[in-house]
Amino acid sequence: SSGINAEYGGPEPCARVCFGDSQGAWKKNGEYIYIDTDLTDCHFASPPIVQASLVNQGDYSRYSGYIGIQQPTFFRYEMYAPGVSAAKANSDRYQINWSASGYTC
Repeated sequence: SSGINAEYGGPEPCARVCFGDSQGAWKKNGEYIYIDTDLTDCHFASPPIVQASLVNQGDYSRYSGYIGIQQPTFFRYEMYAPGVSAAKANSDRYQINWSASGYTC
């Protein structure tokens, strides 16, 4: 799932900050797991600056993640996690809390 809070915007006419959380859609690629987050509702005209932090119910402290892809309409959070399947990340409710700052024009 993905949650976007659209009630807060930056100064007019173009600046905007979106924030939310993403979970339940982790996928596996080699020794990495990743989750894509849809930013369509933020209406960014160019790739925003994204910050994200991992939170979950399981043991993840030995892993670190990063923003691997940034586009105006989505970003991908990737994490090197050998031995962790997408199914485990989803069942353990791995979640990222994120914010994206950018421009709508």
